Amino acid sequence: MSTPVEIIAEVKTELLHASISLEKEENERNQKEDSARMLKARRAIESYIEEKRLNQAISDGWDD
Repeated sequence: MSTPVEIIAEVKTELLHASISLEKEENERNQKEDSARMLKARRAIESYIEEKRLNQAISDGWDD
């Protein structure tokens, strides 16, 4: 049978591991959210550039 000190040490260790696990999960979630925002921004920029190119081509009197 474990002594109270051993039980407390085990609980502290389990809490530490749980805390580390939660921190890793939060970091992974933040990375995914950041990646999604960057992809959305890149698509918006590409769309803007394409629209600008198309408008310029139309104003020049021809379209690719």
